[in-house]
Parts: sequence; C-alpha cells; structure tokens
Amino acid sequence: MNFSFKNKISLIAFFVLIFALILGRFLLPRWETHDWLAIISWDVFGYYLYLPAYFIHHDLGIKDFSWVQHILVTYKPTNGFYQAYQGPEGDYIMKYPMGLAILYTPFFFIGHFFAIVLGFSRDGFSLPYQVSVAMGGLFYAIIGVWYFRKVLLKFFSDAVSAFVMVLIILGTNYFQLTAYDGSMPHNYLFTLFAIILWLTIRWHENPNWKSSVFLGLFTGLAILVRPTDGVFILIPLLWGIYNKESLKIKWNTLRVHSGKLIVFFICLIMVLFIQMLYWKIHAGTFLYYSYENGEKLRFIAPYIIKVLFSYKKGWLIYAPMMIFSVIGFIFLYRKNRMIFYSVFLFFIVNLLIISSWPTWWFGGSLGQRTFMESYPLMALPLGYFLQWLTKTKASVKTPVYALFLIFIILNLFQTWQYMNFIIDPSQMTKKYYWTIFARTHVPDSDRKYLEPTESNEREFLQNEEKYYKRLIGCFDFEKTGASSDPALSKDYFHSGSSSFKMNKEVQFSPGLSVPFMKLSSNEEELWIRATGYVYFICKPEEVLANLVITCRHKRLDYKYRSLVLENEKLKPNIWNRVTLDYLCPYIPDKNDLLQVYFWYRGDKELFIDDLYIELFKQKKK
Repeated sequence: MNFSFKNKISLIAFFVLIFALILGRFLLPRWETHDWLAIISWDVFGYYLYLPAYFIHHDLGIKDFSWVQHILVTYKPTNGFYQAYQGPEGDYIMKYPMGLAILYTPFFFIGHFFAIVLGFSRDGFSLPYQVSVAMGGLFYAIIGVWYFRKVLLKFFSDAVSAFVMVLIILGTNYFQLTAYDGSMPHNYLFTLFAIILWLTIRWHENPNWKSSVFLGLFTGLAILVRPTDGVFILIPLLWGIYNKESLKIKWNTLRVHSGKLIVFFICLIMVLFIQMLYWKIHAGTFLYYSYENGEKLRFIAPYIIKVLFSYKKGWLIYAPMMIFSVIGFIFLYRKNRMIFYSVFLFFIVNLLIISSWPTWWFGGSLGQRTFMESYPLMALPLGYFLQWLTKTKASVKTPVYALFLIFIILNLFQTWQYMNFIIDPSQMTKKYYWTIFARTHVPDSDRKYLEPTESNEREFLQNEEKYYKRLIGCFDFEKTGASSDPALSKDYFHSGSSSFKMNKEVQFSPGLSVPFMKLSSNEEELWIRATGYVYFICKPEEVLANLVITCRHKRLDYKYRSLVLENEKLKPNIWNRVTLDYLCPYIPDKNDLLQVYFWYRGDKELFIDDLYIELFKQKKK
C-alpha cells in the first residue's frame, strides 16, 4: 500500500473514516461466542466451517458428525443446521463456496495461536477465533477503502473523491455491514470489487502480465466468495466500449494482448478449480449445486419492487443516499460515456439477479446487504452527480447538501437502532418502521407490528371451546403413511404394531407439509396443535430431539417453534405424550407451507408413534 500525500483531503478522509469504523466496532464490541450474536454464527458459520473441518478435525467431508454436533450444542451458532447437506457420496457438502474461508484463513491461524497461548478451547469457535475473525474483517475493510479512494482519484478531484467516500461509508449500510457485520461476504466483496476495478483501470492504461494475473486471481476469488457476483466480470470485459469505433479498438487490444487475456482466464479458472476439486472429492463431480433444490433464481426479477422499495428490506428505503447514485447515471452518460455502458449494464444485470432470488431479503441485515459490494462501482455515477452539483447554483446545491447530511445522520442513527434491536433484521413492516422512526426505545407492545419473529417462546391455546377443531394430519406408522420406510420398527409401539425409529442416520421424521391455502381462505386466527408419543431407553438428558412446527416461505423458515424434548422431564421405558401449540403468524403468501415433524439431534435411539396434527379455527362471534 503506497501512501501518497499529494491528495490530502481524501487521505484525511480515509484515516477519519477508518477510525470511525474501528471506533464503531469497539464501542459495541459484542464478542459473544454463543448463539446468534456470535461473530461466527448463521451464514458466517457456514462460510467458516471449512477451516475447523480441515485444519482441526481433518474431516472436510464431515464423515464424523459428532464434532459438528458438539459445536452446535456448545456454541449454538445457528437455528437448525442448514450450512451443509449430505451429498451423493455420503459426505456432507458445504452449502457455501470456500472463497470466504480462504480469506478468513490467516485470522483463523491467529485465533488458533492465541487460543493455545491463552488457554482457550482450540475448537475454532472460542473467543480468540471470534475476535480474530472480526479483526480480519476490519483489516480487509481498510484495504478496500484504500483502493476505493485510488479508484475515485482516477476520475474526480481530491475534494470530490473525499466527499464520495464520506457519503458511501457513513451514509449507506456500508457502515453497519463493515463495522459490525464485517465477517459477512459483502465487506470482503467490496474490497475485491475495489481491487478488480483498480486493476481494470490499470490494465486498460497499460496491458501487462502482472495486471492480467492479479485481475484473474481476484476475479476468481470474488466468484468463489459469491458465485452470482461473477457478473462483475462484465466490467473488465466491457470497459471502454461505448460505440462501434471503441468496440473495434477494444477488440484489437484484446487480440494484440491475447496471451494476457488467456492468462487472465487461466488464473480465474485456477482459483475456481479449488472449489471444483473439493466437489469432485466429496460429491463425486466437478460441478455440484450445493444449495437446496428450491434455492434457484426465478425468471425474471419478480421481486424487483420489493428489493428496491419495500419496508421489509428495500435498498432505497434503508440506503436513500443511493438514490443520488442512480440519478448520477445521467451525468455519467454525459461526462464519461467510455465507462457508462459497462457500469450501467452491470447495475441492471446485478439488480435483476438480486431481484430473482426467492429469499429476496437475504436474511438479517440493515437494508439490502447484497448491493453493498457494488458500491465501489456505484460511487462513479454518484461522483459525477457531485461534480455537476458543485458547479450548479446555490438554490439547488444547498437543499441537496442538506439532504446529504440528513441521510448520513439517518443512516448512523438507524445503524444504532439496528444494533440495539429496535430495527429488526428481517421482519420489518411499513407500520413498524414508522412506529419506531427516530425513537430510542420501543415498548414490546409495538413489536406486534413486526412480521412474526423466529424466537422459540412457548405458546398455549386457551379456551378451546371458542374454536372449531379438525384433524389435518395423522401418522401412525402402520400401513398408512410411511409403511415402506426402513426406519419403521416392530420393537416398540404405542398403538398398532410399529413405530418410527430415529437415530443419527435418521434425523427427521415423516410429518405434515401443507399449503396454508388448504387450511383456510380467510385471515382468521388459526392454531395448530401437534401431539405425539416418544419412547427411549437411554437417559432423559440424552434424548436430543425437538417436536417442530414452522412456516416455510420459498424454502425459508419463519416463526420456527420447537419443543425441546430433553427439557421436558420425560421418562425412559414408557411412552411419553408430547404436545406443542402454535399460533399461525401473518402469512405473506397462501402458498407458504405449514410443516410439522420431529427432529432428532442425538446419537442414541428414539421411537415416535401416533403423531396427530389438529387445526383450531376461531368461531365467528
């Protein structure tokens, strides 16, 4: 990193902004190692899992699930293990590609060193690992902001570059996603995109072997972090093309430097081959789709309005500063058509991809986190808008500058609200947004305006006489239902002649999965009651199982409730009756599924029988 004191304003902005990120991180450290607040939890747990699997347990295929089970029980980093699935060869295949694990690696070893020195558990998840990974996120952020500044200075004055840096870093969800959720892929991708953009500029100024190699490596690494971000390859390929003449010039440049182009693709493929080799070893094929079958892009951009403007997770609702970036395409077109088409085409294609993913809100975050990595590129139209603004009359620029300040204050305050659990990570609604707007405290009574949360608070149906009741599911594990299932057992049964045996090979029971449209056509209050019988011969505390009721929208669970059987004081060698009541939540789509099943997490044996699911519909007054 070569420091230049030539552009002092942007250099001062760089240090001030980095200090703000670091200060924010340490003012709200949250070094928890347990539950969903832990740094290595949820999706990060999945990205990171390669490292303890390979370097600590030497079990990259997770052939022995016991060590993963130990992590799940000890640290509780996730609600349900969705980060890997059993593949066709019997090994567990990581859901997420390994690009982020590669970037985590130096900090994994730093954490491992301090775990040894300080006497912490050397399991990959104790405090030294969590802190080290968080510091790694800040380290990569510093590199990213530095290259972000270098890119801006290629197009704008020192002052405008500094201004753009402030607007992006303090005025958008970049701040939250870096200072606090910097272990998520978006922080790393911002850095990779800034470097790729810088190398693209340098290559077109002077096509050389060094730039070709690094451009290929970093582009491959970005794809290996998040495959859909492979769309960024449009930037180096289309850079400088804006008419027929420029297309001929670009074609001639690529033809003259065809060797360097080949090297670019060789380096890119070399990086991707690491993932392909992993799939070949553990899935039996070089190309393998590691996500669930339903997790695929939908044709074409059906969620674009929600992605941009919804109160649940609208990009321009929670990062209104970027409205000026979108407007800036007008000025980018006027002032620098040479790069306009590549930048604008990337923006459109990226927007369409984001808007085509079924879980378009992409889990918990402040606003649409998936746009954050593209901010180095989106800063260019914003910069050209600022260039125009500085030269216009005061009656125009003054209110816009006021809006800039308001949006920065709003973003920092909403970041504070988000980190203090006032803005919800994924269940926001319009009613709740305006209820909590500009507030520092929210009573629990106002949280009723949220979409249903994913907590596991126990609910009980009262006054059953006020409801109509009907049976909607019955699993007796006899001739009806799962009679051909090899897990059926004749050893123990509550009624009939067989039951369903669960163990570490059979973790999920047959159960109910029915669309809500088949349960009710109205918005009335609905309750579900699941009742089943369980039998075991081990110690009660070894019965690691849950009776689960949940709603599922596009392969994503919401209002997940479960009865933890080891906490229910069950008795061995008898049939225990277990019951779970469930109040159906706000249903965003009548095609959403109600699901009821048993989930077994132990390594002993558990027998279940006579699982009945009842629907309670409120009587009209």
